[in-house]
Amino acid sequence: MTSIQEQLERTRPVADRAAATVPDSRSRFISLRSSDGKPDGVLAHAHVMKTAGQTICDILRQSFPGDHCDLQGRHVATMADLRLAARFYPRLKSIASHCVVPAGDLAAVGDWFRFFTFLRDPVRRCASHYQFVRRRTKTSLDFDTWLEDNANYQTRFFAREANADQAIEVLDGLVGFVGLVERFNESLLLLRRWSREPALDIHYRSRNMAKDNRIKKELLADPQVVAKIREHHAEDYKLYGYVCDVVYPRQVRQYGPLLEADMAALESRLPARRTASLARTLASAKRNLLYKPIARRLIKRRAAVPRGD
Repeated sequence: MTSIQEQLERTRPVADRAAATVPDSRSRFISLRSSDGKPDGVLAHAHVMKTAGQTICDILRQSFPGDHCDLQGRHVATMADLRLAARFYPRLKSIASHCVVPAGDLAAVGDWFRFFTFLRDPVRRCASHYQFVRRRTKTSLDFDTWLEDNANYQTRFFAREANADQAIEVLDGLVGFVGLVERFNESLLLLRRWSREPALDIHYRSRNMAKDNRIKKELLADPQVVAKIREHHAEDYKLYGYVCDVVYPRQVRQYGPLLEADMAALESRLPARRTASLARTLASAKRNLLYKPIARRLIKRRAAVPRGD
């Protein structure tokens, strides 16, 4: 089996061309589903803000210690971002990040990336997102202004514009699995089945949970605010409705009759016990002391270089 570095070098011309464009039609999409169902390729978590992404990332870290990468990039990951990651993670098994978007360079690499993602009810996701930004910036950010800038967030993450039909094409053409935050434990079981990765350990402890949900509760308790959020997320609700009505039920059917029993077994072992291992300690050191600082410095340096006309 070729290494991830060799695959990236083979696809350099294709990816360099793809980086100059954003996919805007079905003909540009490359299906990443393996025809024989084998787990060939790298699991790629397309992390939409406030969709339990830190918990999922921790699951990947514990499943593939030293071979999972919290990919660093600006907006949408580039081939340069992938090549750098491959230097630190030559046996790459999974990636996760807000910059892991099924478009451009990542799509051009082809079967090496098996995209999956999680969606969330748009109103609740929006309220959590705003609360997160307020807490992080520690400023009195005007909600109406922020809402205008972040309308239809999930749709734009996939389509790069507020077009639910386009986002649905991306999910159907490029994303192999879509989970739902509202059915999180069940989604993890479906994810494990889809991934066909024996090492994927879905036992978890929730991560990045807000200690104070006052801001979110105030937003959700006001009917006028909720109506305003829904108005600004009409395309998101089309996308979310499609996943709830079409994609997710199909994944449940594919799992088979043991889903209820497996759910009971999983939930009986949650939350997972805190465990430490040398492999995870070394992986954390590589991630936080080597890869992330170097990657962020190089990304900042590339961003500072003026582009030609």
